[in-house]
Amino acid sequence: MKLAAEENAEIWWLDETGARNSSNYIRGYAPKGVTPTLPIASHHIGVNMISAITNKGKIRYHFYREKFNQQIYIDFLMRLVKTTDRKPFVIVDNSSTHRGLLAKEWKEKNENLIKVFNLPSYAPHLNPVEYLNNNLKRVLLYKGYSVNEDEVEKKARSIMRSIQSTKNRVESFFDNENVKYAKI
Repeated sequence: MKLAAEENAEIWWLDETGARNSSNYIRGYAPKGVTPTLPIASHHIGVNMISAITNKGKIRYHFYREKFNQQIYIDFLMRLVKTTDRKPFVIVDNSSTHRGLLAKEWKEKNENLIKVFNLPSYAPHLNPVEYLNNNLKRVLLYKGYSVNEDEVEKKARSIMRSIQSTKNRVESFFDNENVKYAKI
């Protein structure tokens, strides 16, 4: 926090997640004597999202369909640099993608624009953006079954826009006992 203040930086908490339609959360009904049926996808339906939040209620996110990789990570970091007016200090988990050679070289080349810090291994509970991910998935559950990836993404985008439009909702992700240290 002290270093961020010295460099007039803004602290962002970053993580990736998947929004899936692999659980059955429909309440079924069928007339007496008729077997109820539910539509089930023959493959995983979902989209992926990378996002970052600040304790001041700012949020950035990007949806993608392919497997998370270093280029998606770097592209998101570049967008973060371009869409913020202060130097981003980004705190990430210890994913191998965040530590890969391509990402490492990019971060070294751009250290005057952005600084990236890693959380300890196996400590997702220390990252406030995990509470955003949880909120997205919980609300997505209540939006009902989706038949394709486009529908899952449309619902997930709607949820994220709603979260983004409510600054204090983003700030509330820092209220959990495990991440209150990041609320300052």
